[in-house]
Amino acid sequence: MTKVMKKIVSILLLTFFCLSLCGCSNEESGFPTATDSFYVNDYAEIIDSDDEQEMLSKAVALNNATTAQVVVVTVESLNGYEPWEYALEIGREWGVGDEEKDNGIVILLSTDEREIYIAVGYGLEGALPDSKTGRIIDLYGLSYLKEDNFSDGLLNITNAVINEVYIEYGLTPAKGYTSIDSLTDSDLDGETVTEVSVSWVILIVLLILFFTIFRHRGGPFIGFGGPFMGGFHSGGFHSGGGRGSGGFGGFSGGGGSFGGGGAGRGF
Repeated sequence: MTKVMKKIVSILLLTFFCLSLCGCSNEESGFPTATDSFYVNDYAEIIDSDDEQEMLSKAVALNNATTAQVVVVTVESLNGYEPWEYALEIGREWGVGDEEKDNGIVILLSTDEREIYIAVGYGLEGALPDSKTGRIIDLYGLSYLKEDNFSDGLLNITNAVINEVYIEYGLTPAKGYTSIDSLTDSDLDGETVTEVSVSWVILIVLLILFFTIFRHRGGPFIGFGGPFMGGFHSGGFHSGGGRGSGGFGGFSGGGGSFGGGGAGRGF
């Protein structure tokens, strides 16, 4: 084999290796694709139809008023991922939120792991820090989720998140809604508020965990913009670009990005 051919083969092998690391389909990585309604994706089939329509209509209205996108996702299993990993990757792959404002939110619930997690895009981390998103779960949904009343729990949590976003944009929330900032721990009916956050500190241990996770999964990792790099601004994955229009179908993400902000609870 000539030196030129050897060089070409080496380049092709290197290219294949890089592609195997940086790219894998949603199906291979275990992440679903967004439904046409986009804002409510009930893969676990646990949300009542009326509640689903209410979540959808309110999420669409919020998007029209602020460009912010609140997306609900239910799955049976996280397929070995941590809740924060799964939620962040959904937000990125689907491009939840506006591309310039990064104002997307993913509310993820897994029935097998009995976990709920709220992932917050860069642009809303100030309005919805980890402590506040945790308190929203505790106050509005945790008691329902513990009783397997997933539909009501998710509806209450989604409504609270949407109202907090309205407040952040200087708009009037739903009638009767009280900002989470105005509530005290006594309003949580004895629930212990334990902040579960994914902060920049995790970046310190990501390199240590990387190879362990890679070997555990037995295949290519999600990529340099995936959840393992949750603290870096990667520009986000796009899911069709721009907001949808017409009826309650054909919606898509706006290209928003996600960092490491959010909070979760087991139930």
